[in-house]
Amino acid sequence: MAKEIEIQIRFNDLDGYGHVNNAVYLSYCEIARTNCYSDIFHNSIENKMWFILTSAEVHYKKFLKLEDKAFVKLWLSSAKGALFTFEYEIHNGNGVIYAAAKTTHAVYDAVKNKPVRVPQAVIDEVETL
Repeated sequence: MAKEIEIQIRFNDLDGYGHVNNAVYLSYCEIARTNCYSDIFHNSIENKMWFILTSAEVHYKKFLKLEDKAFVKLWLSSAKGALFTFEYEIHNGNGVIYAAAKTTHAVYDAVKNKPVRVPQAVIDEVETL
């Protein structure tokens, strides 16, 4: 199930050309992911189950400016073995897509000190939120 949040573009997000800096798009994805799934992540940290970022990619389509509206839609696109992937769409709410992104994470057991399979309970919780 897809979740969506609005992002407030800040002046310090901009580069010298007045566009949102490329690296900031991943920060927007992180804000959305953390905002939507903070309870799951918090409980996992308490249980020594960490979700570690293993890769991130962004495909830029249009540049964002300070005065633009920005929303991030995200969804769980896959969960296989110890890895799970979120996909994102950064858009203006009216059909204009600024970027598409993807982050892959590994589930890491801090007690056993190794990657572990994505717990089905976590998958179920992410999909139902």
